[in-house]
Amino acid sequence: MRGPPYVLGNSRFGVAGKPVLVGSLFYRGDRKVSDHRTGEVDRKRVEHEVEIAERIARRVGLPHAIDVIAETPEAMCKYISTLAELTGSPLLIGGLNEESRVAGYRRAFEIGIGARCGVNSVSTCTTEAEFSELSANKIKFAIVQTLDPSAVYPEEKLALLKDVLLGKCESAGIEGAAVDVGIIDFTSTHLAVESMKLIRKELGLPCGCAPSNAAYQTLLKKRVSRKSARAINAALNTMVQLGGADFIIYGPLKASTYIFEAVAVVEAIKAYGARLSGERTVDKDHPLFKFLPKLG
Repeated sequence: MRGPPYVLGNSRFGVAGKPVLVGSLFYRGDRKVSDHRTGEVDRKRVEHEVEIAERIARRVGLPHAIDVIAETPEAMCKYISTLAELTGSPLLIGGLNEESRVAGYRRAFEIGIGARCGVNSVSTCTTEAEFSELSANKIKFAIVQTLDPSAVYPEEKLALLKDVLLGKCESAGIEGAAVDVGIIDFTSTHLAVESMKLIRKELGLPCGCAPSNAAYQTLLKKRVSRKSARAINAALNTMVQLGGADFIIYGPLKASTYIFEAVAVVEAIKAYGARLSGERTVDKDHPLFKFLPKLG
């Protein structure tokens, strides 16, 4: 398996100070979808939302990718085909069931966009049949999920990767992997940060997680307002950034309008501190140069 950074389309996973921001489309509750079974969507609204995310990503100097969620194989095929026409951004195939994901792998291969497609995600629940489909359809990149009852603490997640998951990925022809250390609630954010540090040190793999899973649970349970949930999401993102996250799954793609700039400010300040201490150079496309000066 290749070491980082791993190039997926026009994004690179594993570049220090430039986490890949992953936003989801076509999830349950996405109002752009009129029929989750057949995959009928408002194409103009999808195009508009993707264009906004891409424009902000360019403006702040951060890479991004789209997490494609589908409930049926039919819907997944339509989503992949639509996004292939609308954007050149990386696509992470993340259907709610194996059949839908497999349909995504096959469609990506059929229309020739497999080089910018990965899977979100593989885990202990991924079957040998699905790994075979990843291989057959030449999907070379995977988010590897370590959220498992047997792997709560950092050392357990590391063992799960070394003993089980990475071997299966390599057998399926996966060339690049990024590890999702998992977040289920606010307190597990601390364990996520410690897990990222250990896995990166021991295996050299890019790591990240989905703080939005915890942030939006408060909204779904009607414990906070939408405004408060967004603030919590931004705060949790900041915590995992300070822990060195290489990717962040931040929730709905439309949240790019408030997440990207918050992430960019944190990365810019981190980079400024690194330069002062002589730790590393910063490229001219970094938020330190592309975004922070605009705020002065």
